[in-house]
Amino acid sequence: MYRSKVTSQHSSGCVRMKTLQYIENLLGGFACAILSLFSFFLSKTTRPDPLKVSRVLCVKFWGIGSLILATPFLEEAKRTFPNAKIELLTLSGNKGVVKMLSDVDHVHYLDLGCNIFEAIVAFMQSMRNVRSMRPDVLIDLEFYTRASAILAFFSGAPTRVGYHSQGVWRGNFHTNRIAFNVYRHVTANFYNLLEPFGVKSVHTPLMPKVSLDPRAVAEVDGLLGRLVVEKPFIIVNVNAGELAYERRWAPERYVKLVQSLCIKHGTTALFVGSPSEKEYVESVVSLIKMDRGRVLNIAGEVSLDGLGELFKRCAFVITNDSGPLHLAVAVNTRIVSFFGPETPVLYGPVGEGHCVLFANSPCSPCINVERAKSLQCWQPNIRCQDEMTVEKALNRISAEFGSLL
Repeated sequence: MYRSKVTSQHSSGCVRMKTLQYIENLLGGFACAILSLFSFFLSKTTRPDPLKVSRVLCVKFWGIGSLILATPFLEEAKRTFPNAKIELLTLSGNKGVVKMLSDVDHVHYLDLGCNIFEAIVAFMQSMRNVRSMRPDVLIDLEFYTRASAILAFFSGAPTRVGYHSQGVWRGNFHTNRIAFNVYRHVTANFYNLLEPFGVKSVHTPLMPKVSLDPRAVAEVDGLLGRLVVEKPFIIVNVNAGELAYERRWAPERYVKLVQSLCIKHGTTALFVGSPSEKEYVESVVSLIKMDRGRVLNIAGEVSLDGLGELFKRCAFVITNDSGPLHLAVAVNTRIVSFFGPETPVLYGPVGEGHCVLFANSPCSPCINVERAKSLQCWQPNIRCQDEMTVEKALNRISAEFGSLL
């Protein structure tokens, strides 16, 4: 039986996400409790005239994939507030994807530094900066983090919109609380944050869109030329973000799957990832042995825009539930996606023509946004990953995408 090992892909020198989650759980509730003593003086539910709004601040700290999934929301926000400047506050590590968001007028970055002390100081500075902005509307796109709720409290914005849940107390600092619906795609949940401004809620997934840097064309031309890669080729992403490494399908399975596809079709498989993921990617690629086709590790060798351009040119992308999945969707690429402890109902590829591999085990999904997406698996093995075998995956891919190779 295969069992995916939870090995870190974290880049040294930066504060870890898990550490930040621990600090949030330790101090966030206490801070919200203290600040709630003053919440009596905060304005209650408001419904401002969108035409009179001049400054909207959207807050989304975590997730390259989440920022891509928020693009339908940002596009609608631009229409909803025609006289407003749409601004975004996000982490400095998201600079690569923020450049792709065409409906954002200005971006404010939060650099958390290299340790907890620097992170706390940076966050306190951001609270002061947001207070000085005096936005008319603050929209909190974080699911249930207390840090963003506290930021909303200090913003001074007369209208503050954010998610509400009975399971996570955030201090009731938002004037307009929106339910996060676990039976609707994340794109729809983001979009529905605009409901207080007269925007009709949606029930179905919305297509994310990004704008790639035109220079990515030359970048990818040079890469494919140097590696002598011809079409058709496939792209493989064996990685998943630090928030939940358990979303990774077992590397041993990727080895067998890619070997079979490359030998059968004589194609090239490009394994991608960030610079910090290169070593993990190489540990998978080095195990692939075949006498027909090629596999190449190009992790860290292309920019995020270049990755998007690569996605546009490949036959299809094989990927775990992660940010690259949503980038591939946004550039209209066919996807083979593996879902285990997370559900495709929330994060599955939007649109037609994709191959979603989900065992739908009785205990899955067990990752929940109300529990900060931490794995809650009680099985001796991660059953939802084990039940998606190489044979099942290969049969589905051959049947649905075999003609593309």
